[in-house]
Amino acid sequence: MPSAGARHKILRTLFILIPAALILASCSSPKPEPSPSPVLPSASPEEGQTITLITPDASNIDSSKTSKYQIQTRLTDFELMSGTEGLAWGVTRNSLRLYMTRDNGKTWSNISPSSTVQFSSNPVYGKDIFFTDPSNGWIIRQSFGMMETVVLRTRDGGATWKVSSLNQGSDIRSIYFVSALKGWLLATWDSEDEHESKALYKTEDGGATWKTVMQNDQYMPNSPHPALPVAGETGGLVFRDFNHGLNILNRSDGPELYHSFDGGAGWRKDTSFSSDIKKLTDYEKINAGTPHFFSFNNGWIPVSAGKKGQDGTFWGGYFTADGGSSWKYVSFNLGIQTGTNADIPPTFLNNTTGWRLIGNLLYRTDDQGKVWKALSTSSVLKSKLAEYPEIVKLQFIDEETGWLLIEKSEDKRSILLQTTDGGLSWHVM
Repeated sequence: MPSAGARHKILRTLFILIPAALILASCSSPKPEPSPSPVLPSASPEEGQTITLITPDASNIDSSKTSKYQIQTRLTDFELMSGTEGLAWGVTRNSLRLYMTRDNGKTWSNISPSSTVQFSSNPVYGKDIFFTDPSNGWIIRQSFGMMETVVLRTRDGGATWKVSSLNQGSDIRSIYFVSALKGWLLATWDSEDEHESKALYKTEDGGATWKTVMQNDQYMPNSPHPALPVAGETGGLVFRDFNHGLNILNRSDGPELYHSFDGGAGWRKDTSFSSDIKKLTDYEKINAGTPHFFSFNNGWIPVSAGKKGQDGTFWGGYFTADGGSSWKYVSFNLGIQTGTNADIPPTFLNNTTGWRLIGNLLYRTDDQGKVWKALSTSSVLKSKLAEYPEIVKLQFIDEETGWLLIEKSEDKRSILLQTTDGGLSWHVM
């Protein structure tokens, strides 16, 4: 039998060895991370849309072997890129959550940039987000507080994002790319009483670097490269190719259209467009939106207006079939639009076919807005509009496929709907 001294020595050794073993076990055997599981609906004010996500390495293929899980998220905008591909996004707790689908909304990939890039507001397509195709895209994080404006860019469909900064504190009003390498940013500052300073930045390396090609601190109309005037608020910028750009400026006496034929360095007013606007004597407070081209030659500009003594909005549009050289105004026979969604423009697929949602009825035109026919009532559309009465965006990418985002902004909730039969029936994505 060991002596008392020996027993004491053994016990002291055990007290040292047992804690050491426990510490070693805790370091070498971490608890396995739980696999993603469906998120149950909650009353969170930032939730609303349930979507099925796939793991990043699944290449967005919907198969039995693909790992999937569901989340709830609040969507604030979207953009259809083809009949099966599209983007949808929102900002939660200052982090942008950007999702892409390649299978018509059955599954989505999370292609969000790092949450370390904070956003103070919800990005809008054409102003803060732009994609030329599912692989090449750009996101503008507007400056706020002590944070500068940054441009995030991806060449691999959001798998990775690179960041470049713009050392200026102005507001980016438009972003447009004509290829994976060439694009423009239109910035404004010192906006007051329909006047604003404007600068145009251009990139030829996909957004890694930007150079100033136009700035209107001093407007010189007789210059060989006249800048956009200070007078007028930017309505939207678009480029048809590397050289030809169009920009709308809204003024109290009517919108003006400017053209650039040298990649944005110089801008000239479209005098025929301005003359035609002045013929709309029945209207007041006329505003024009961003030009949109369906093809190289065919495009349109949405136009909203009011009338003296009438509370509401009238819609029409200017259409071109020669690349913007000439425009024809068409007054849409929709009557005066009132209520929450009065300022949401119709959406057009081409120079003849368009849609407009009025109440819970969807109308379609096939003659450039002269005649609108109500489609049969969709029970899903009707019930969801009762829950989410505010239209965020309606877009059709072909004759059959369209998306509709509606919300109840008071509750910070939204829902994304889809049609695959031209608007006759709708379902939640």
